[in-house]
Amino acid sequence: MASLTDLENQANAPVSDRRKLKKVHLMEHIAAAAGELFQAHGYLVVTMEQIAMAAEVSKRTLYKYFPVREAVLAHLLEGELARDLANPGFQFDLNTPFHANISKLLAESAAWCERHPDYLLPYIRYKFASFEPNAETTGKGNLVQAWTLLIAAAQQRGELDPEHPAEQLAIYFHHLYFGALMRWITDRRLDLKREFTTVVQLFVDGARTPSRQ
Repeated sequence: MASLTDLENQANAPVSDRRKLKKVHLMEHIAAAAGELFQAHGYLVVTMEQIAMAAEVSKRTLYKYFPVREAVLAHLLEGELARDLANPGFQFDLNTPFHANISKLLAESAAWCERHPDYLLPYIRYKFASFEPNAETTGKGNLVQAWTLLIAAAQQRGELDPEHPAEQLAIYFHHLYFGALMRWITDRRLDLKREFTTVVQLFVDGARTPSRQ
């Protein structure tokens, strides 16, 4: 619920900003309603019509902001990720070795994925299908941003080779991360935590400074 200060700030904001805030709040409301349905009934059986009804919006409004169900799911998951990364429990000591920090984040990721396996394949399919080459890849709340920060700190400490930009290495690491995730999605007998451990080892072995090899 918005505080009095929030309401005053919104009232004093320019019209264009108020419209943006209204859009953000509406999308968050729809995603939250959809999330409750996904939790209660399972993602695969929930329809767009049910989401519109639960959010108390028209189907026209729903499709204006979310053309497909996967878009609602993506908004929901990325919102959760942004909140998780902003949580004090996700704050990292950038003086801690890269291996320890990245392993902590991947352990949290594995635990979340294991709780929501039915979300992952439709989410990944949607993200690849809607890929925008010119989109910002290091926005707030993005996993790539987290990788970038940790890699840059490790480069400054001399753990990882600074020859390549941290942003470039973060993209490489992100694809390794997705590769492990896809292996687990297609073969649930695998141990996701072990898959992520292999990713970290491969990345660190390939990206560490020559003097440490």
